[in-house]
Amino acid sequence: MSAAGVTVRGEVLLGTLGSVLLGVGGWGSGALPHGVPDGLWGRPGEVLRCAGVAVSYAGLVLLIAAWWRLGTRVADGTAGGGRPLRTAVWCWVLPLLPGPLLGSSDAYSYLAQGALADRGRDVYALGPAALGGPLAANVPGMWHDTPAPYGPLSVAVARAVVALTGEQHVVAAALGLRLVAVAGLVLMVWALRRLAAAAGSGEAGALWAGALSPLVLLHLVGGAHNEALMLGLLTAGLLALRRGRWAVGTVVLTAAVLVKAPAVVGLLCAAAVSVAGRDGAGRRARRAAGIAALAAAALVAGVFLCGQGWGWLWTLRTPAAVHTLLSLSTDAGHVLGWLARGLGWGTAAGAMTAARLAGLLVGLGAVGYWVRRAPRAGAERATGTALLVLVAAAPVAQPWYALWALVPLAAVSWRRLAGSGARAAVVALTLAVMPSGQGPTWATGLAAAAGGAVALAVVLRTRSRERPGPVPDAVGPPAAARARR
Repeated sequence: MSAAGVTVRGEVLLGTLGSVLLGVGGWGSGALPHGVPDGLWGRPGEVLRCAGVAVSYAGLVLLIAAWWRLGTRVADGTAGGGRPLRTAVWCWVLPLLPGPLLGSSDAYSYLAQGALADRGRDVYALGPAALGGPLAANVPGMWHDTPAPYGPLSVAVARAVVALTGEQHVVAAALGLRLVAVAGLVLMVWALRRLAAAAGSGEAGALWAGALSPLVLLHLVGGAHNEALMLGLLTAGLLALRRGRWAVGTVVLTAAVLVKAPAVVGLLCAAAVSVAGRDGAGRRARRAAGIAALAAAALVAGVFLCGQGWGWLWTLRTPAAVHTLLSLSTDAGHVLGWLARGLGWGTAAGAMTAARLAGLLVGLGAVGYWVRRAPRAGAERATGTALLVLVAAAPVAQPWYALWALVPLAAVSWRRLAGSGARAAVVALTLAVMPSGQGPTWATGLAAAAGGAVALAVVLRTRSRERPGPVPDAVGPPAAARARR
């Protein structure tokens, strides 16, 4: 193997070690379920929990370091093409498959909603508390009485998993959702490779910025989030429309919307590109009407087949009930509320409502702007940029929401994502969430800092050993003389 290949192999192995440690640490620090026998994701004591956090953060730092270095090799052209990156994807994914959930407990909510649907209950009117049993017991308290904010296809997938595993087998059901997430990742990898080839941006860069992102590994694979399925369908639909298969692309993108509603941005941008390619106003109008009619038919058929009705359109605001520091509009609302109380300008609730409404309008304005620009910018770039603004301005945002934008952009604009600022943002979002998905205590915070510091020291030490020394003087002049001759 060439020198470049050896270097890439080293990064792949470093990331694999990080993934192994992250998965192993999850047995003490992950989003472990209640009421499960010891040895099957059983909840550990405080000492083991802190040890798990330290190991998890050590693995996360190694994984991030490997991803960062690999990005540098891809950017300078020494990564050796897409094949080593495809190898890295599966070497980094496989160690995470058997372990507990990481980064959040949302998958337990998916399963509880699927179990409710399996009983014939309306998940868009009832919360997991109506279910009872071990699945509902593992749903975070803030979501016990909230209806599902996800599309009917997401609920149908969770329903199928619960039907196969049974409501009493929490671990098996969570592993089933993780396999669904991996299936979404497989589809994403397949589509990213072909989108990058069609756009001429390079397969290796697209895989590095998209499928190998630490956010993908921690949250889509580790956390089994339904974003994996949504993004797999989104990228596959964008690929179909880029290849001129507008009917297939429209149906696949509509399926992505039925998983999570933000995928509608991809459908709108891709439709704008497809319509703009027609010669003459009549042909453009017919293509637009055809896409709209097919999308509507696919939407109706999907809702009918999933059997959950249309209630999901009214529960999309459910996540806004929670305040996250990543929501700029909600943070602004808190600041304005504090000023309003102090200066007597109004109520804090009024200030929060105004700030969130302003953020929502900014996000929707960005979507409209980029849909219009899509024929020039390309569907992938327009989709990613519009979703980036929408996430930044939304009333609620989670770290993995950034992937709505990063994955489409990875296909065509990975070099911008390889900049130090973009990479640092991904790292910050990755480290912002504890493996359990809950806020840190003093003990777990110190354990995370200790584990991360040890791993970082190892990375820096190995990095310094890899740096080549000065070239001896005796070698340089003869080589230069031969070059002149």
